[in-house]
Amino acid sequence: MKQLLLSILLFMPIFALSQNKKIEREKDIALKEMPETAQRYIKNNLPENYRKLRCYYETDGQKESYEAKFKFDGNRYSVEFNQAGKLEDIEVVLKKKELDRNLLQKIEVYLSTRHDRFRIEKIQAQYLSGEKHTAKVLPGGINEHASPDNYELIVATKNQGKIRKFEMLFDAEGNFVKERKVIRNSYDYLIF
Repeated sequence: MKQLLLSILLFMPIFALSQNKKIEREKDIALKEMPETAQRYIKNNLPENYRKLRCYYETDGQKESYEAKFKFDGNRYSVEFNQAGKLEDIEVVLKKKELDRNLLQKIEVYLSTRHDRFRIEKIQAQYLSGEKHTAKVLPGGINEHASPDNYELIVATKNQGKIRKFEMLFDAEGNFVKERKVIRNSYDYLIF
């Protein structure tokens, strides 16, 4: 009986990590540690005057990937690859004021109907691999006029006194697609 109880207790954390939770861990790596295909893509497609290129091996509890982050022309970019080095997406960090006002309003209306309080902490325009936009985003430079496939937001929420953080995905028109709860490591507080 003790062994059964011990087995259940050992496996409970595994069951608790369901698909709608994001526990992201990044490990700083050198460019040469990325898959060769990813290295070639980065060398051939980053603009000439990019700054602060950092590479990461990343796992979020469901999948493993590689990511290159850099700055260019005052913006922060990330280029994500799967384990084989195939491009998955390109994300560009945006400020609230850079979003179309109607799009932001639609997203905020959705959030206000679902949460007592919320704060959008981060907005990224997401350009999916294989879509018509990725070639326009990094063909040796950045095309700011390419329209994103999605918007990925990190949103802190407060409902009935409970504070949570979510990664939310909205489509190009501001329609809610999905969300994952972000599991914070050592801090469990937010200032509202």
